[in-house]
Amino acid sequence: MKQMNKKEILKYILNDQIKFSTVSGVWTTKANIIKLVDTEIPDIDIITTKSYQVKPNSGNREPIIAEKSVGNFVNAVGLRNPGMEIGYNDLKQLRDSHNFNALLNISVSGNSPEEFIQLVKKFENIADIIELNFSCPHAKPGYGASIGVSLELVKMYIEKIRPETSALIFPKLTPNVDNIGDIAKTAINAGADGIVAINTVGPEKFIDPNTDRAILYNPNGNKGGASGEDIFPVAIKKIKEIRQAIGENIPIIGMGGVTNAENVKKMIESGANVVGIGSAIGRIHYKNRAEFFKSLRQDVYNNLDTSNKLLNKNRLAKYEKLTIAKIEQITNDLKIFTLSGNKQNDFKPSQYGFLWIPGIGEKPFSIVNNKPLTFFIRKRGDSKNKNSGEFTKALFEMKVGDNISFRGNYGADVTYTESKKVFILSGGTGLAVIPKLVKSLANSEKEVFVFHGVKEKNEIVLKNEIEKYAEFYPIADDGKPGRVIDILTQIIQKEMTDKITCYNIGPEILMKKAMEVEINSGVKKENIFASLETNHMCGIGICGECECGGVIGCQHGTFYNYSFLKENYELGE
Repeated sequence: MKQMNKKEILKYILNDQIKFSTVSGVWTTKANIIKLVDTEIPDIDIITTKSYQVKPNSGNREPIIAEKSVGNFVNAVGLRNPGMEIGYNDLKQLRDSHNFNALLNISVSGNSPEEFIQLVKKFENIADIIELNFSCPHAKPGYGASIGVSLELVKMYIEKIRPETSALIFPKLTPNVDNIGDIAKTAINAGADGIVAINTVGPEKFIDPNTDRAILYNPNGNKGGASGEDIFPVAIKKIKEIRQAIGENIPIIGMGGVTNAENVKKMIESGANVVGIGSAIGRIHYKNRAEFFKSLRQDVYNNLDTSNKLLNKNRLAKYEKLTIAKIEQITNDLKIFTLSGNKQNDFKPSQYGFLWIPGIGEKPFSIVNNKPLTFFIRKRGDSKNKNSGEFTKALFEMKVGDNISFRGNYGADVTYTESKKVFILSGGTGLAVIPKLVKSLANSEKEVFVFHGVKEKNEIVLKNEIEKYAEFYPIADDGKPGRVIDILTQIIQKEMTDKITCYNIGPEILMKKAMEVEINSGVKKENIFASLETNHMCGIGICGECECGGVIGCQHGTFYNYSFLKENYELGE
């Protein structure tokens, strides 16, 4: 799509073509994802960013999302974002290097007209539309819905922002009011160019039926905004009210529980010019999303429902209440936890799950075994930050017989190659991935060698499980950190390296050095993989925090090929 001016953008949005948009805070939350979506999914016409604020905001601690039922969620991300400067630099670099097909809608969130003006002025030269977040129901006081519930505040904010920018500004409105039509009309009269609606409904608290505890960690009453199929009737009602209030010539980007072609048609009939797809994204596997949007568009035109087959029909974030059956203490900071309770479905090598302690939070961990469910965990913590590692500190204080909740599995299977000989390099708790991986490789009639680095010999665990399927070389540092790399170098150079595959798991600096050895020894790039611990928060492909090179770790990872990493990710020092 050629770059359009403001009049052309408004005319394009108002035309009769079916148009789809992503939703702020869902999926297209990082520049790499935006680029990939714009490149690979032409049926998305407007790409919306997360909401950026003047200063970085770490948002709420996990859990940030709860699943009420299939297709229905409550979330409290807390406007997590890197701040205006980093957000601008990321998007400016993308805008300069990439020729967009879709319109770029940049969402911003402030707690005063002055902050909004600062944000709008920062982003106006790279945005096609700037979305003003007047509606987040789980933001801190002064942000989001604190503004949007008041007709007077909306009027005052728009009147102050409008003279300061020539950008197209679309306030996003909250449904949690009785006069959304009046508020929309006031916004337009004050100078807004269009309306986005609706944001999530609520906030509300969702109680886990197994523990009788609130799932979301949000310190603001453990509440979050409701989204998904259940809020669709609310969205339709509110968009009708907005359209009746503002007339036919003002653009509306409508959203709220849209899942299928029938929903799209009703949304358009109610007055939306563009239809946003939000929570449904979490029910569509990453690899199927391009097909979903293509099918959805064709379904609308042809009165079909083919896109429905791509929607997951099962719950994706359901917790199971389990009991700690056994704790094996390896060192002061290393323990193996074995859980008892409901049997888990089988899992693939590199898949993981979330452990949840109500009132403390949740964190993702690699699964060692599923019968019984077993985890190998290191206590985290930074002496300079008293809140660092709070979850694992609490976990390490738990005892046999205590209850803990689990949800999963997430992530994808590893990529297998034709090589008959496999080298695995691991360090620290990366060993948790090994038992299932070596079993899977051995079942494929591969000869497997595992080199595992530890600080001290007493950290060597899971030996019996690994030696059933592989030759195991646990290597203590003996005063030389990363000594396992030296051993790997000595052995790998004796091999016909163009005929082996290497998997690397552990601290990034260890994997970086290992892959350098493997490349320099002649291992093919396509046969080298590394497992990344990106920031997994939702597990279902909505938040985008686990992104690497535009793909989402909770659905694509956690193993990535060497060439992909070389192009998209800089391993740490």
